[in-house]
Amino acid sequence: MSSPVVTPRPAEDVAARIRFSGLYAQAERFYTRQLGLTRAADTAGLAATFAPGTAPAGPEPIPGTRYWIGKLEIVPENEHTLRTRCSVFSRPADASGPGGLRVTVVEDVLTRFDDDWLVTDRRVLHDTAL
Repeated sequence: MSSPVVTPRPAEDVAARIRFSGLYAQAERFYTRQLGLTRAADTAGLAATFAPGTAPAGPEPIPGTRYWIGKLEIVPENEHTLRTRCSVFSRPADASGPGGLRVTVVEDVLTRFDDDWLVTDRRVLHDTAL
């Protein structure tokens, strides 16, 4: 039996993957914080995650509703701008049995301001109750 051949990756490829992983983690943290504000129905805190002049849009902040994110995709334009697409799932905490699940698909442009990301453009593509 022969050993598998491992081809070394160029250093710039590894560096690009590390940068992408870091940006992906930052986007995950941003959406985790944003959904926490939504869950708490903190409309002022939620509005602060949007750049001035950008109207907040997306799942309605409803107390007692559970929110989680899935299918996060990011496309870095540069180190200060990310294009993202994700599905936000929500379900009232008191829902029992089938139904009650809502899916909202959003596309955002996130722009870095100082050490934080803000939504500078959001499109709600799909908002449906299942």
